Amino acid sequence: MYYTCLNFSEIFFRTRKLHRYGESILQCSVRITKGIKECGNDVVLKYVCALLNSGGGILHMKSLDYNHGVKSKDLDLWWSGMENKFADIISGDDICNYFDMVGNFDDPDLYLFVKSAEHICTIDYHARLPTDTATHEVSYHSVIKLLRKEGRCCSLADLPPIPEHFFYGKTCEQMKQETKQIQFKQLSTPNNPDSLMLPDRMSHMVSKYVSAFANHEGGHIFFGIEDDRAAVYGEQLNPLDQQRAVALVQNRMNIVIWGDARFKAIKGVHWDINFYPVENCPKKKQKHRVVVVVSVCKFPGGVFTACPDSYFINEEGNVQSWVFHQWKLSMLNSFRDKPELHNRFVRLPISVPQAPLVFTLKHTIQGIKAKLLRENVVNKPQPQHFLETYASMDDRRFIYEILGEFNTGKHLCIFVNCWGLAIALQRPEEVICDVLILSESHGCHLLTFAKSDEPHVHQHSQSVAASIKFKFVSLGGCTDKFGIVCHLICMYSHNHEEFKQSLTEYFYPSHFYVTLSKLDNLIEAMVISISAYTPVDFTTLANNRREAILSSDVYFFLLTCDQFELLWTQQFTRELWVHSPPGGGKTVAAVQFIQELKRRGCNKENILYLAENEMLCSYVRSFEICKVLDRRKFLEQIQECDRENAVLFQNVQNVVVDDAQNFKDRDGDWYGEIQKMLDRNTNGNKRLRSVREGYFWVFMDYAQKVHKFSAGLPSVIGKNNFMMSEVTRNSKEIFDYALQFMQPSETNAVHVGETRQENKNEEILRKVESDPKLGHTYKTGRNVDIVKCNNSQIKMKLFEKLSQLLDSGVDVNDLAILVSKTKEKKDLETDVIRFEKEKGVGCHMTVETVKQFSGLEKPAIIGVNPHVNENHADLDKFVVNLATRAKESLVIISPDES
Repeated sequence: MYYTCLNFSEIFFRTRKLHRYGESILQCSVRITKGIKECGNDVVLKYVCALLNSGGGILHMKSLDYNHGVKSKDLDLWWSGMENKFADIISGDDICNYFDMVGNFDDPDLYLFVKSAEHICTIDYHARLPTDTATHEVSYHSVIKLLRKEGRCCSLADLPPIPEHFFYGKTCEQMKQETKQIQFKQLSTPNNPDSLMLPDRMSHMVSKYVSAFANHEGGHIFFGIEDDRAAVYGEQLNPLDQQRAVALVQNRMNIVIWGDARFKAIKGVHWDINFYPVENCPKKKQKHRVVVVVSVCKFPGGVFTACPDSYFINEEGNVQSWVFHQWKLSMLNSFRDKPELHNRFVRLPISVPQAPLVFTLKHTIQGIKAKLLRENVVNKPQPQHFLETYASMDDRRFIYEILGEFNTGKHLCIFVNCWGLAIALQRPEEVICDVLILSESHGCHLLTFAKSDEPHVHQHSQSVAASIKFKFVSLGGCTDKFGIVCHLICMYSHNHEEFKQSLTEYFYPSHFYVTLSKLDNLIEAMVISISAYTPVDFTTLANNRREAILSSDVYFFLLTCDQFELLWTQQFTRELWVHSPPGGGKTVAAVQFIQELKRRGCNKENILYLAENEMLCSYVRSFEICKVLDRRKFLEQIQECDRENAVLFQNVQNVVVDDAQNFKDRDGDWYGEIQKMLDRNTNGNKRLRSVREGYFWVFMDYAQKVHKFSAGLPSVIGKNNFMMSEVTRNSKEIFDYALQFMQPSETNAVHVGETRQENKNEEILRKVESDPKLGHTYKTGRNVDIVKCNNSQIKMKLFEKLSQLLDSGVDVNDLAILVSKTKEKKDLETDVIRFEKEKGVGCHMTVETVKQFSGLEKPAIIGVNPHVNENHADLDKFVVNLATRAKESLVIISPDES
């Protein structure tokens, strides 16, 4: 047997310390002297199924007959039967990999440690397939094949023909035996017609044959033909009985799930029932004797007699059954994919029942792990500055002393409830902080530092640990056996020595001990669950409900190493300047930080996002996460408030500025106005600011500063500067082309209108910035297409290239035409509309200036006649701005200067 024997004192200790397990814990009562389906014992299967589908956990079983003469053999027989059922639930996999049973036959408590399954588990599929003589229940692999079948259903006319005549006691020549499309059933005997219950028995039997036939090639069920010799005897059904049979079968068909719970099968199209008189009956038996034929067509997508019996643990911690469409999404989850992303990204092989679909650059996870485990930070709790916002100096000193117990071997010490490792649980007032320890030497622990040790604080600690484990397994894909031990450390009870002693109490089965390989897998799972976000609305895995994660059109990207390091290490930095090359993901990081401020308790009115570009503002505004304004409107509203002595921005406590290099100070001191506003709204005292207010983050890139006017930016000297260098947006051909225009000029001359300070900023940043580097090796095979022509030929060449791109399969929504000036945009739009009509394009193409498109991107970009006033702008930086908007295809049409 697979269970571990413990003495009574050990079992009592385990029960008394149940709150120390960082697990989903389900509890039930069992009688081991009874069968699996007796006295409520079948709840074990239901709860085990839920744990397998929800990241694993513990099933605590209270034995009701442990002191009623139960013998060791009783437990062996009972548990052997359970194991056979478990093997069916996990589709025949080795149960030793998933279950560890702890307890003896005479113990009041039994414990089953359940590891997450690697696919959705189901107790009963309620679906069948035919054999030549009967039907059988489907297996997991058969169900997958059924669910993946697509196409239209077949016709009833495609089924084997039904004989025109049926003669009593005779065998139909064309139906001498049963097949996978023909089944015989004789519900009554010639001497015992028992017609009273025939319609009910018939409708009851129909379901499993309908499922079997529809899931294969379709078929007929002949009621009234015995299966020994295929002799016809018929069933005795008068007209009222026949009507009742039709109604009952119709009801059964309405319950059957035909590929989709919303679909209703139509009589005469997808199924039918007909009554054929039996000829040459003996006089005593000829009244109302008929052969009843129920026909069903072949139907794609799986036909089920009821919703499959499968369970999970919902967000409230209760066991819940899947509705059909949720179950189907879960079953097909591992087959979801986005093949078009494979050329640039790697799909993570996450194999758990509710796994998200995640793509990443090849090196990202290892790169992030290396940053997390750097020698200069590994012995410090992460993220830095967390405790400064949550605890007093004395509390911080005590917490650091306790955490020092883990400073041996490879380990991570992480504060919970920060960006990334945030848990959606309300923290009791008595709790100061929770700390997760991942250690090769000590295993996995959750330390809850609190001002009291009340039961609800213990419950909080256990719930936080269980939530973290669920994240690492169901979102991060860790399938190792591991457990998290919870410790409640009361700050004022001086239980330091008691805590040290508790570190030696490890009451998980030995298979759950943490090894070096397990530790690496746990850190990898943490990285995935922290840094995965949807590319459309930037919401993270943690913010998405199960159904959204399993939705067929939802997928996630991992943040780059730079983006992760920025948010992880700087999330408590009040004022920060983030420098990044084009395509480095500044806007992604900016929106992620805004989402974090909202998680901390900010509302939309507390956060202001500013950009120069109204199109970029519209993009961020669409997420509805904060106030969004462009620089001009911000200054206009500030000035209007000053005139009217109004306070329009009195609730703004945090400001995020994007693409700040494009700003200008000609309309007012935008930077100074932001500082005054934040000082006013946060009392101007950094020490009084809460963890959710007083943040001023500026995202910028001097390499994209096209204009030579002052941007209103102060010196970077003395500022907190963070450098990003990894580019992911562009293909290698486009990146290499743009890189040649990013090289700094050798001259240090001050451009007209530019301040000496901003030139000095550029010089300083060149010394500390790392060169832009491409985060992938993806090549499209298409070099940047530079088209030289006469001025008079520019439009002709433009529409020629447009036609080529559209004919090659580029979607019109994936394409933008960029020009240099607003006047050129207006002049070109009329011609583009005419071109769209000629080509039959159903929607308008994007025509915009390079300036207004800054910060945005499209798969294909056509740049038309790039030029600038060299007294006011830098042509090289203009070309960088233009070229880096393109992800895969870049065409630049310009006059031939020769």
